[in-house]
Amino acid sequence: MLKRFIQYYKPHKRLFLLDMAAAFLIALCNLCYPVITRSMLNEFIPDRNMQLLVVFAVILLLIYVLKMLLNYFVQYYGHLVGVYMQADMRRDIFHHLQKLPFSYYDDHETGHIMSRMINDLMDISELAHHGPEDLFISMIMILGSFMYLCTINWQLTVIIFIFIPLLVVFAMQMRKRMSRAFMESRVKIAEVNANLENSISGIRVSKAFTNAKFEEEKFQKGNSAFIKAREKSYKAMGQFHSGTGFIIDFLNVVVLVAGGIYTYYGWINYGDLVAYMLFINMFIDPIKKLINFVE
Repeated sequence: MLKRFIQYYKPHKRLFLLDMAAAFLIALCNLCYPVITRSMLNEFIPDRNMQLLVVFAVILLLIYVLKMLLNYFVQYYGHLVGVYMQADMRRDIFHHLQKLPFSYYDDHETGHIMSRMINDLMDISELAHHGPEDLFISMIMILGSFMYLCTINWQLTVIIFIFIPLLVVFAMQMRKRMSRAFMESRVKIAEVNANLENSISGIRVSKAFTNAKFEEEKFQKGNSAFIKAREKSYKAMGQFHSGTGFIIDFLNVVVLVAGGIYTYYGWINYGDLVAYMLFINMFIDPIKKLINFVE
C-alpha cells in the first residue's frame, strides 16, 4: 500500500522536491536564532561590541524575511501537491469503479463509496503534504539541535535527550488505540452518508407514503452511532495529547533543573544555558509536529 501511495508523488516530483527543499531551509533558519543569541550573550555583549551586535541582528532579520517567504511557498505549493495527488487518486478510483461488476454495487451503498472518494481522500491529501514535510523538518531540527548542544556540553545534552524515547514509545502505543477509534469513526461517517443518500434519493416515495417518521428514526440511529464512534476517537485523542503534553512539560522541568545544576557548578555559563533553553523550546516544536503526524 505504501509503495502504491509513493507512486502518486512521481508526476509532481519537481514541486514536491522544491517543497522539501523549502522545508529544509526553514529548519536551518530556525536553528540560527539560538546560535546567534548564544554568541551575543557570550561574546558581543560582554565585549561591548555593538557593531557586531547590530550586524548579526540585521542578519537575523533577513533570515526571518527569508523564512516568511519559504513558509508561504510550503503552505501554498505544498498543499497543492496534496491536492494534485488527491485528484489523481480520485481519478483512479473512479476508473476502477467503472470496471466493477453489478454485484459490488449491490453490496455497497452509494454513500459508502462517496465517503471513501471524498472524506477519506481529504485526509490522505493532508498526509501527502504534511507527512513527509513534518518528518523531514522534525528530523533536521532534532538532529541539528542534538549535534549543536553536544558541542556546548554533551553530558547535559544526553540527560535531556534520554527522555525522547519515552515520548516515542508512548506515542506509538497510543497510535494503535487512535487507529482503531478513527477507523470506527470513518465507518460510521460512511453509514451516515449512505443513509442520507438513500433518504434524499427516495424522498418522493417517502413523501408519497408519509414515511417521514421512519426515515427520521433510521437517520437518527446512524447519527447516534456516529456520535458514539466520535466519542471514542476524541477520548483516544484526549489521552494521546494530554500524555504527550505532560512528557513535553516534564522535559522542560528536566532542562530547568539540570541546566540550573550545571550553571551552579560552573560547568556551563549563562549564555550557554539560555541557548539550551531556546534550543529545547525549538526542539519541542518538531516533537509536536511528529505528534500531529502520528494523529
